[in-house]
Amino acid sequence: MSYEENLVGRKLGHEWYGWDGNIDAHEAFIREPKRLFLGIVFVCCAVIFAFLAFGVWGFYPRLRQLGLGMAAVGILSVIGALVLGIFGSIGWVLATGKPFKPADFIMHWLTENFAIFAWVASLYDISQDRLGYSLIEIHNAFTRASLARFSNGRILCLGPRCLDRDNTEQIRAMTTEYDCDFYMAPGGALARQKIAELKPAGIIGIACERDLVTGIRDIGYRIPVIGITNKRPIGPCKGAFIDMNELRDAIEVFQSRFHVQPQGCPAPGGASTHPVDAAS
Repeated sequence: MSYEENLVGRKLGHEWYGWDGNIDAHEAFIREPKRLFLGIVFVCCAVIFAFLAFGVWGFYPRLRQLGLGMAAVGILSVIGALVLGIFGSIGWVLATGKPFKPADFIMHWLTENFAIFAWVASLYDISQDRLGYSLIEIHNAFTRASLARFSNGRILCLGPRCLDRDNTEQIRAMTTEYDCDFYMAPGGALARQKIAELKPAGIIGIACERDLVTGIRDIGYRIPVIGITNKRPIGPCKGAFIDMNELRDAIEVFQSRFHVQPQGCPAPGGASTHPVDAAS
């Protein structure tokens, strides 16, 4: 397929500008472990700690003369303990599957600053999408751990416009089977508008890694979100699909933790729920 032929029918988001149409170089089927993102975060923390430790060591004689030597060492020890606390709290949630509020705040901060870690990852030839997949896996685990906190309501499945037509019909059929709402969002702004309108109890977001990271950063810590990354065998923004087993698992995770209200029943806050027609 030529470059021109491969771009026909695409509506590339601004994040994909610059893609050269090279299918062979495109990361179509990404799967990365949670340890990838945590490893990059560890590298950042280790570099910062090493820089501070070197500074304390280099200036220690002068700091001791000023009576600040022990204080500097104490501050350095506190920073080291905080780093251990960060990874310890995240590891505890991932290992036990139980919620831990400080770990939620830490993951929220890490997600907010994803761009920094993506830049560091690029120094090791790790793409933004690969790192994003790893972050989404961690976020999904946190969502599963914290679902017991949330009240009853409906599940909203948000899909992107780039999905293959057959896969879209499969998603529509499965969400109907489980009595969930499905909306095919032409863009992030309309997706947020639909979320505000329906006030779902939980969201299953289907998108590429970069869009899911953005969505999680925007709403993933106010409403529980499980992200499902799509596969892109012919490049971004066209002919994408998902593994339907992942969707079924995400729906059942939500439904196993809290009761899903039938269509037409009042949702929390007084908003009524109703079937959502997919928009192309």
